[in-house]
Amino acid sequence: MAAILIHPDVCVSGAASGLMIWFDSVLPSLFPFMVLTGLMIRMNLLNVLTNQLHRHPRFRHLSVASFFALVVGLLCGYPMGIKTINELKNTGQLSRKETFRLLAFVNQPGPMFVLGYALPLCQMTEKQNLRFLLAFYGGIALTAVCSFAASALFSSQKASVRIQTANTENSSSQVHQKNGSFLQLFEETILSSMVTLTKIGGYMMLFSLITALMKDIFPIHPGFLQLINGILEMTSGIAAITSSGHMHTPYFVLAFISFGGLCVTAQSFSLGDLKVNEQLTYLFWKILQSIFAVYLYYLINL
Repeated sequence: MAAILIHPDVCVSGAASGLMIWFDSVLPSLFPFMVLTGLMIRMNLLNVLTNQLHRHPRFRHLSVASFFALVVGLLCGYPMGIKTINELKNTGQLSRKETFRLLAFVNQPGPMFVLGYALPLCQMTEKQNLRFLLAFYGGIALTAVCSFAASALFSSQKASVRIQTANTENSSSQVHQKNGSFLQLFEETILSSMVTLTKIGGYMMLFSLITALMKDIFPIHPGFLQLINGILEMTSGIAAITSSGHMHTPYFVLAFISFGGLCVTAQSFSLGDLKVNEQLTYLFWKILQSIFAVYLYYLINL
């Protein structure tokens, strides 16, 4: 409060910066995806597709909901992956075991952000860009493998079947309660999407304000300040580290986009409705993914 009162101009410009990034980039890119994915979940289309596929023995063990969450998380960008997981979990279309697995690796930056923002700022050759992408998606793959291994280690098959059965029963009642006309479901989805986007905008403004205050108030070494900036908010952190021309810039950018920053983490905690133990689990997997990505990039460049 004291910093805001003493430096109102810095706070206003910082908050405005976060707001403009949200308005220019996040709102138009995420809103259509939120409406379409939310509508598919509310119309119970995934359960219909699952029932059709499970008639064939070859596809009996395929989880359409898990695959859908994975595709949305990888293609739509932060924080759509964890929002989709939460909606599927609340409607009973994901078991607790599947939720635990997906929580580790589904919430990722979209390819538009990586290819259209992060890589151009790094100013690397095509060969280096390819190595960067291999390290990034390799880090996701290794995290997924570790998640499946941990899930198999800490949960028994019988417990999983009981949870699955309970969730299936909950799914029938919850989906039945959400039945309505297409227009009602569409309007409900739009309202939910706008509430979600408003939360994201609020977090972006808050963290942009904090970053602006840190730059103006604290006499920190520029390199350390860039590191803190990336940990707080990855977009501005990437811009700051790439403008410095540091020789290890790709490693920092890989770590920033893999972790997502505390701003994305706060959004994910909120939109995923995560409990404390789930929050700690999510943080563990994101840090592990960052380590995997950076180390893979190091090995590829040997």
